[in-house]
Amino acid sequence: MANSEQVDRLRDEFRRNFQAFAYYCLKIRTKNQGVIPFVLNSVQLDLLDKFYDQMQMQHRARFIVLKARQMGLSTFIGALYYWWAIYHRGTKALVLTHLDSATKELFEMIKRYHDNAPDEFKPKAHRNSTNELAFTDVDSAFKTATAGSKNVGHGSTIQCLHWSEVSRSKNQAEMTAGVMQTVPSGDGSMIFLESTANGIGEYFHQTWEQAIRGENEYTPVFYPWTAMKEYRQSATGVEFSSEERDYQVLYGIDDEQLAWRQAKMREFKGSPEERLALFREQYPITPEEAFQSSENAFINSVAVREARKAEFKPYGAIVCGVDPAAGGKDSTAIVLRQGQKVLKAWRFKQPDLMAIVGRCVDVIHEYKVDMMFVDAVGLGLGVYSRLVELGYSDRVMDIKASRKADEPDAYVNKRAEMWDRMNQWLENGADIPDNDIFESDLLMLSAEYDSSRRLKMQSKKEMAHSPDLADALSFTFALNYVIPRSEQDEDYQGLRKAPTYGGSMINGNV
Repeated sequence: MANSEQVDRLRDEFRRNFQAFAYYCLKIRTKNQGVIPFVLNSVQLDLLDKFYDQMQMQHRARFIVLKARQMGLSTFIGALYYWWAIYHRGTKALVLTHLDSATKELFEMIKRYHDNAPDEFKPKAHRNSTNELAFTDVDSAFKTATAGSKNVGHGSTIQCLHWSEVSRSKNQAEMTAGVMQTVPSGDGSMIFLESTANGIGEYFHQTWEQAIRGENEYTPVFYPWTAMKEYRQSATGVEFSSEERDYQVLYGIDDEQLAWRQAKMREFKGSPEERLALFREQYPITPEEAFQSSENAFINSVAVREARKAEFKPYGAIVCGVDPAAGGKDSTAIVLRQGQKVLKAWRFKQPDLMAIVGRCVDVIHEYKVDMMFVDAVGLGLGVYSRLVELGYSDRVMDIKASRKADEPDAYVNKRAEMWDRMNQWLENGADIPDNDIFESDLLMLSAEYDSSRRLKMQSKKEMAHSPDLADALSFTFALNYVIPRSEQDEDYQGLRKAPTYGGSMINGNV
């Protein structure tokens, strides 16, 4: 039995150090070892570091966590909230799950934490109901509930909210309008939205997309299945297919991880294609794979992933696409391309016309742009007109997605033609920024064919936001060819000003 001085010292240590508190005070139930001290795994430790950093910088926590299955994040966040509640007077913590059975299991986990914690390091508690512990000594409480009703948490102030498996919860819109509004924005407040993916278009997916673009208050965190050090097994005697070896090279995993993936896929039912789709959704290695957006996307996701890792030397004409912000959540995007390589890409919130013009002029001069293509719709028309007024008519072209395509029998409009040429460029090998937002934009659109068998891209009206970077890159494929200014003659300049548009430069060939 520790003396009072030792207890005070440990209590002070546990108040500051969650990892120590978890190991010495909390117990978890495992599949094979029974009830043991809570030792954080690699993913839990990483999220703890991110939590500490955000609390230090912002004094509150806002995370949206996309993950593979069975990483122990509900266990971790539940423990974190229990620790915070007993050491911070007046804290009300609420954990939402998607199923009644999960709610019950999670509350029993919290109760196990409290029952097994040494008396010296926990406040007295009584059970107000089947899903709530009240810590009367510190006026705090911990409650679990099942998501689905807008009345959950209504009338309460909740400092710590954890919504588990958001994408699989019912009535997400009602929950957002209800319980999410009970969390104050002040110091010490926390929200963790945590889930595996469940397709695209629903609340969790939209919130994730907004988070990676900086359009809401959440910090996006993605944990691929490879983040779990436990997800590996012996590869002795295991034979791998060409698909598996390609996957290994693309994502840099070792044979033991690849053997684990193979064994896990055998547990799924269905055809090889169906098992692969299930694995991608439940054990993704990229956010786009998690949401299965690549299954519906017009652009090939493998080509995009390879382009993120590729290194090409730039050559040929330097072309630039500009997609000025249309307002709302849109951003202005500028993408600079030379041959097979995207040289630079910018994305910024700057709705002021003259400020965008200034950025365009800077890019033209700094990078010696041979041709700049500007989306001349809405604000973009003003940007294009001002650039012409400034004397850049010989190197600036206005783009309108609704224009007639160069090949009208193959494409509904110019937009479909530019996106298809961009797709061919990627398929033939390209080099793009190693950036999640860029990849997400490229994989955002689906496509279909009309009754005349012409390609038609998905309407922007059907999307939560615009694929700004991908659109800007697609503009660089508006012309059939672009000759570097150093090689241009008067005849080319005359052709350049003609009203008829050509196609894009494919494979960097002029």
